[in-house]
Amino acid sequence: MDFSVYQLRTFWEVARTGSLTKTARNLGYSQSSVTSHVRSLESRVGYPLFHRLPHGVRLTPAGETFRAYVKQILSLMDEMSVALKNNGEPSGRVVVGATAPLMDYELQEILRECRYRYPRVHVSLKVVCARDMEATVASGGVDVGLCFIRDPGDRQDGTAGDMLRRVLFPVPFVPVGPASPRPGAPSPMERVLVVDPDCASQSLLPRHLTALHGSAPTVMETGSTRGALSMASCGLGIAMIPQAAVGCGLTPDGLTVIDSLPGALMHVQALLPNNGWLSPAVSAFLDLAGRMRGGRPSDTPETAAAVPA
Repeated sequence: MDFSVYQLRTFWEVARTGSLTKTARNLGYSQSSVTSHVRSLESRVGYPLFHRLPHGVRLTPAGETFRAYVKQILSLMDEMSVALKNNGEPSGRVVVGATAPLMDYELQEILRECRYRYPRVHVSLKVVCARDMEATVASGGVDVGLCFIRDPGDRQDGTAGDMLRRVLFPVPFVPVGPASPRPGAPSPMERVLVVDPDCASQSLLPRHLTALHGSAPTVMETGSTRGALSMASCGLGIAMIPQAAVGCGLTPDGLTVIDSLPGALMHVQALLPNNGWLSPAVSAFLDLAGRMRGGRPSDTPETAAAVPA
Protein backbone atom coordinates (compact mmCIF):
# COMPACT_ATOMS: atom_id res chain seq x y z
CA MET A 1 0.00 0.00 0.00
CA ASP A 2 1.37 3.39 -1.00
CA PHE A 3 0.16 6.26 1.19
CA SER A 4 1.17 9.90 1.30
CA VAL A 5 1.79 11.50 4.68
CA TYR A 6 -0.62 14.36 3.90
CA GLN A 7 -3.36 11.80 3.22
CA LEU A 8 -2.70 10.09 6.54
CA ARG A 9 -2.84 13.42 8.38
CA THR A 10 -6.11 14.20 6.65
CA PHE A 11 -7.51 10.82 7.72
CA TRP A 12 -6.34 11.40 11.31
CA GLU A 13 -8.03 14.80 11.47
CA VAL A 14 -11.28 13.47 10.00
CA ALA A 15 -11.26 10.65 12.54
CA ARG A 16 -10.56 13.14 15.34
CA THR A 17 -13.22 15.69 14.40
CA GLY A 18 -15.80 13.42 12.76
CA SER A 19 -16.31 16.08 10.12
CA LEU A 20 -14.97 16.67 6.61
CA THR A 21 -15.86 20.36 6.87
CA LYS A 22 -13.96 20.90 10.13
CA THR A 23 -10.99 18.97 8.77
CA ALA A 24 -10.85 21.16 5.66
CA ARG A 25 -10.94 24.28 7.83
CA ASN A 26 -8.32 23.00 10.30
CA LEU A 27 -5.85 21.83 7.63
CA GLY A 28 -6.42 24.62 5.12
CA TYR A 29 -7.79 22.38 2.38
CA SER A 30 -10.96 22.62 0.38
CA GLN A 31 -13.64 20.13 1.38
CA SER A 32 -13.35 18.47 -2.03
CA SER A 33 -9.62 17.89 -1.37
CA VAL A 34 -10.38 16.27 1.97
CA THR A 35 -12.96 14.04 0.33
CA SER A 36 -10.45 13.13 -2.38
CA HIS A 37 -7.80 12.21 0.22
CA VAL A 38 -10.21 9.93 2.04
CA ARG A 39 -11.45 8.24 -1.11
CA SER A 40 -7.87 7.67 -2.31
CA LEU A 41 -7.01 5.98 1.01
CA GLU A 42 -10.14 3.83 0.89
CA SER A 43 -9.26 2.79 -2.65
CA ARG A 44 -5.79 1.67 -1.58
CA VAL A 45 -7.02 -0.05 1.60
CA GLY A 46 -9.85 -1.77 -0.22
CA TYR A 47 -12.47 -1.04 2.47
CA PRO A 48 -14.55 1.96 3.50
CA LEU A 49 -12.86 3.80 6.38
CA PHE A 50 -15.83 5.97 7.38
CA HIS A 51 -19.57 5.65 7.64
CA ARG A 52 -21.11 8.73 6.00
CA LEU A 53 -23.77 10.12 8.35
CA PRO A 54 -26.21 13.02 7.91
CA HIS A 55 -24.14 15.20 10.23
CA GLY A 56 -20.57 13.95 9.91
CA VAL A 57 -18.70 10.68 9.64
CA ARG A 58 -17.86 7.75 11.92
CA LEU A 59 -15.07 5.20 11.62
CA THR A 60 -15.88 1.75 10.25
CA PRO A 61 -14.23 -1.34 11.84
CA ALA A 62 -11.58 -1.13 9.10
CA GLY A 63 -11.18 2.55 9.90
CA GLU A 64 -10.60 1.80 13.58
CA THR A 65 -7.85 -0.65 12.66
CA PHE A 66 -6.36 1.80 10.17
CA ARG A 67 -6.37 4.60 12.76
CA ALA A 68 -4.30 2.52 15.20
CA TYR A 69 -1.55 2.11 12.61
CA VAL A 70 -1.78 5.71 11.41
CA LYS A 71 -1.22 6.83 14.99
CA GLN A 72 2.04 4.87 15.10
CA ILE A 73 3.16 6.14 11.69
CA LEU A 74 2.51 9.81 12.48
CA SER A 75 4.06 9.52 15.94
CA LEU A 76 7.15 7.97 14.40
CA MET A 77 7.35 10.71 11.75
CA ASP A 78 7.10 13.42 14.40
CA GLU A 79 9.68 11.67 16.59
CA MET A 80 12.07 11.33 13.66
CA SER A 81 11.70 15.03 12.89
CA VAL A 82 12.55 15.98 16.47
CA ALA A 83 15.50 13.57 16.60
CA LEU A 84 16.99 15.00 13.41
CA LYS A 85 16.65 18.54 14.72
CA ASN A 86 18.53 17.42 17.85
CA ASN A 87 21.47 16.02 15.82
CA GLY A 88 20.41 12.44 16.50
CA GLU A 89 20.27 12.77 20.30
CA PRO A 90 17.57 10.42 21.69
CA SER A 91 14.40 12.28 22.51
CA GLY A 92 10.79 11.59 23.26
CA ARG A 93 8.56 10.26 26.01
CA VAL A 94 8.90 6.77 27.45
CA VAL A 95 6.11 5.40 29.63
CA VAL A 96 7.52 2.70 31.92
CA GLY A 97 5.17 0.36 33.73
CA ALA A 98 6.65 -1.40 36.76
CA THR A 99 5.42 -3.60 39.56
CA ALA A 100 5.25 -1.93 42.96
CA PRO A 101 8.26 -3.80 44.45
CA LEU A 102 10.35 -2.39 41.59
CA MET A 103 8.97 1.11 41.72
CA ASP A 104 9.88 2.01 45.29
CA TYR A 105 13.65 1.52 45.23
CA GLU A 106 15.13 0.16 42.02
CA LEU A 107 14.19 2.84 39.46
CA GLN A 108 15.23 6.05 41.21
CA GLU A 109 18.93 5.81 40.37
CA ILE A 110 18.16 4.88 36.76
CA LEU A 111 15.82 7.85 36.34
CA ARG A 112 18.36 10.29 37.74
CA GLU A 113 21.06 9.01 35.38
CA CYS A 114 18.67 9.02 32.41
CA ARG A 115 17.77 12.63 33.06
CA TYR A 116 21.46 13.55 33.18
CA ARG A 117 22.61 11.59 30.12
CA TYR A 118 19.51 12.03 27.95
CA PRO A 119 17.86 15.33 28.92
CA ARG A 120 15.49 15.12 25.93
CA VAL A 121 14.13 11.72 26.99
CA HIS A 122 11.19 12.14 29.35
CA VAL A 123 10.39 9.05 31.41
CA SER A 124 6.96 8.64 33.01
CA LEU A 125 6.29 5.88 35.53
CA LYS A 126 3.12 3.89 36.02
CA VAL A 127 2.51 1.21 38.67
CA VAL A 128 1.11 -1.92 36.99
CA CYS A 129 0.12 -5.15 38.74
CA ALA A 130 2.21 -8.12 37.67
CA ARG A 131 -0.85 -10.00 36.39
CA ASP A 132 -1.77 -7.08 34.11
CA MET A 133 1.71 -6.29 32.78
CA GLU A 134 1.61 -8.23 29.51
CA ALA A 135 -1.86 -6.95 28.62
CA THR A 136 -0.85 -3.37 29.42
CA VAL A 137 2.23 -3.60 27.19
CA ALA A 138 0.32 -5.31 24.38
CA SER A 139 -2.42 -2.65 24.43
CA GLY A 140 0.06 0.23 24.30
CA GLY A 141 -0.72 1.41 27.81
CA VAL A 142 3.03 1.57 28.46
CA ASP A 143 6.07 1.51 26.19
CA VAL A 144 8.08 -0.75 28.49
CA GLY A 145 6.90 -3.12 31.21
CA LEU A 146 9.28 -4.08 34.01
CA CYS A 147 8.67 -7.09 36.23
CA PHE A 148 10.59 -9.70 38.22
CA ILE A 149 11.40 -13.23 37.12
CA ARG A 150 13.25 -15.95 39.03
CA ASP A 151 15.18 -17.70 36.27
CA PRO A 152 16.65 -15.39 33.58
CA GLY A 153 17.45 -18.38 31.36
CA ASP A 154 13.81 -19.16 30.64
CA ARG A 155 13.01 -16.08 28.58
CA GLN A 156 16.21 -14.10 28.28
CA ASP A 157 16.31 -11.82 25.23
CA GLY A 158 13.64 -13.82 23.47
CA THR A 159 10.09 -13.58 22.24
CA ALA A 160 6.88 -15.26 23.25
CA GLY A 161 3.76 -14.54 21.23
CA ASP A 162 3.62 -10.82 20.58
CA MET A 163 6.01 -9.93 23.40
CA LEU A 164 9.74 -9.20 23.35
CA ARG A 165 11.51 -10.04 26.61
CA ARG A 166 14.88 -8.72 27.74
CA VAL A 167 16.57 -9.38 31.08
CA LEU A 168 18.15 -6.19 32.40
CA PHE A 169 19.72 -6.67 35.85
CA PRO A 170 19.59 -8.71 39.07
CA VAL A 171 18.01 -7.55 42.33
CA PRO A 172 18.75 -9.34 45.63
CA PHE A 173 15.82 -9.76 48.04
CA VAL A 174 15.94 -10.41 51.79
CA PRO A 175 13.24 -11.40 54.31
CA VAL A 176 12.60 -8.86 57.09
CA GLY A 177 10.55 -8.81 60.27
CA PRO A 178 10.37 -7.17 63.70
CA ALA A 179 13.65 -7.14 65.62
CA SER A 180 11.88 -7.78 68.93
CA PRO A 181 8.43 -9.43 68.62
CA ARG A 182 6.03 -8.34 71.32
CA PRO A 183 5.59 -10.83 74.17
CA GLY A 184 2.29 -12.68 73.92
CA ALA A 185 1.57 -11.40 70.40
CA PRO A 186 1.01 -13.86 67.53
CA SER A 187 4.21 -14.89 65.77
CA PRO A 188 4.99 -12.57 62.85
CA MET A 189 5.92 -15.69 60.87
CA GLU A 190 2.22 -16.52 60.63
CA ARG A 191 1.55 -13.61 58.27
CA VAL A 192 3.38 -12.62 55.08
CA LEU A 193 3.13 -9.01 53.94
CA VAL A 194 3.17 -8.79 50.15
CA VAL A 195 3.35 -5.72 47.95
CA ASP A 196 1.89 -7.35 44.83
CA PRO A 197 0.65 -10.94 45.32
CA ASP A 198 1.23 -11.80 41.65
CA CYS A 199 4.82 -10.54 41.57
CA ALA A 200 7.37 -13.37 41.39
CA SER A 201 9.39 -11.80 44.19
CA GLN A 202 6.43 -11.80 46.54
CA SER A 203 5.45 -15.45 46.14
CA LEU A 204 8.76 -16.71 47.54
CA LEU A 205 8.05 -16.40 51.27
CA PRO A 206 4.53 -17.90 51.23
CA ARG A 207 5.78 -20.86 49.19
CA HIS A 208 8.79 -21.41 51.45
CA LEU A 209 6.77 -21.21 54.67
CA THR A 210 4.12 -23.56 53.27
CA ALA A 211 6.79 -26.14 52.46
CA LEU A 212 8.42 -25.63 55.85
CA HIS A 213 5.31 -25.85 58.05
CA GLY A 214 2.91 -27.84 55.91
CA SER A 215 0.28 -25.10 55.90
CA ALA A 216 0.01 -21.78 54.09
CA PRO A 217 0.58 -18.59 56.07
CA THR A 218 -1.88 -15.71 56.02
CA VAL A 219 -1.07 -13.30 53.19
CA MET A 220 -1.80 -9.59 53.52
CA GLU A 221 -1.37 -7.03 50.73
CA THR A 222 0.33 -3.74 51.60
CA GLY A 223 0.36 -1.93 48.25
CA SER A 224 3.93 -0.62 48.60
CA THR A 225 7.33 -1.69 49.89
CA ARG A 226 7.32 1.15 52.40
CA GLY A 227 3.97 -0.06 53.69
CA ALA A 228 5.33 -3.59 54.10
CA LEU A 229 8.37 -2.26 55.96
CA SER A 230 6.26 -0.19 58.32
CA MET A 231 3.84 -3.01 59.09
CA ALA A 232 6.66 -5.53 59.55
CA SER A 233 8.42 -3.23 62.02
CA CYS A 234 5.19 -3.16 64.07
CA GLY A 235 5.15 -6.95 64.32
CA LEU A 236 2.26 -7.44 61.90
CA GLY A 237 4.12 -9.94 59.72
CA ILE A 238 7.23 -10.58 57.67
CA ALA A 239 8.05 -9.43 54.14
CA MET A 240 10.44 -10.11 51.26
CA ILE A 241 11.90 -6.80 50.11
CA PRO A 242 14.74 -5.58 47.85
CA GLN A 243 18.00 -5.56 49.77
CA ALA A 244 18.47 -1.93 48.68
CA ALA A 245 15.61 -1.03 51.04
CA VAL A 246 17.62 -2.20 54.05
CA GLY A 247 19.99 0.36 55.53
CA CYS A 248 19.03 3.13 53.09
CA GLY A 249 17.94 5.47 55.85
CA LEU A 250 14.23 4.90 55.19
CA THR A 251 13.87 1.57 56.99
CA PRO A 252 11.74 1.92 60.15
CA ASP A 253 13.33 1.27 63.52
CA GLY A 254 12.75 -2.15 65.01
CA LEU A 255 13.17 -4.01 61.72
CA THR A 256 15.75 -6.69 61.01
CA VAL A 257 16.75 -9.18 58.32
CA ILE A 258 15.59 -12.67 59.32
CA ASP A 259 18.69 -14.86 59.00
CA SER A 260 16.74 -18.09 59.49
CA LEU A 261 14.86 -17.54 56.23
CA PRO A 262 16.47 -17.58 52.77
CA GLY A 263 16.92 -14.56 50.54
CA ALA A 264 16.73 -14.72 46.77
CA LEU A 265 18.16 -13.23 43.62
CA MET A 266 15.46 -11.98 41.27
CA HIS A 267 15.95 -10.52 37.79
CA VAL A 268 14.26 -7.53 36.23
CA GLN A 269 12.75 -8.36 32.87
CA ALA A 270 11.65 -5.78 30.31
CA LEU A 271 8.54 -6.57 28.25
CA LEU A 272 8.11 -4.78 24.92
CA PRO A 273 5.74 -5.09 21.96
CA ASN A 274 7.22 -7.43 19.39
CA ASN A 275 6.72 -5.08 16.45
CA GLY A 276 10.32 -5.20 15.22
CA TRP A 277 11.22 -1.63 16.18
CA LEU A 278 12.17 0.32 19.30
CA SER A 279 12.23 4.10 19.41
CA PRO A 280 15.60 5.74 20.19
CA ALA A 281 14.15 6.95 23.50
CA VAL A 282 13.08 3.43 24.57
CA SER A 283 16.42 1.96 23.42
CA ALA A 284 18.34 4.61 25.36
CA PHE A 285 16.37 3.88 28.54
CA LEU A 286 16.83 0.10 28.27
CA ASP A 287 20.54 0.30 27.46
CA LEU A 288 21.14 2.69 30.34
CA ALA A 289 19.25 0.47 32.79
CA GLY A 290 21.21 -2.59 31.70
CA ARG A 291 24.59 -0.81 31.90
CA MET A 292 23.96 0.81 35.26
CA ARG A 293 22.59 -2.14 37.16
CA GLY A 294 23.77 -5.08 35.10
CA GLY A 295 27.44 -4.33 35.65
CA ARG A 296 27.15 -3.75 39.38
CA PRO A 297 28.32 -6.68 41.54
CA SER A 298 25.38 -8.31 43.25
CA ASP A 299 25.61 -8.64 47.03
CA THR A 300 23.11 -11.45 47.20
CA PRO A 301 22.69 -13.16 50.57
CA GLU A 302 24.54 -16.45 50.72
CA THR A 303 21.26 -18.23 51.46
CA ALA A 304 19.63 -17.07 48.23
CA ALA A 305 19.90 -20.45 46.54
CA ALA A 306 17.99 -22.11 49.38
CA VAL A 307 14.58 -20.79 48.33
CA PRO A 308 12.61 -23.61 46.73
CA ALA A 309 11.73 -23.09 43.08
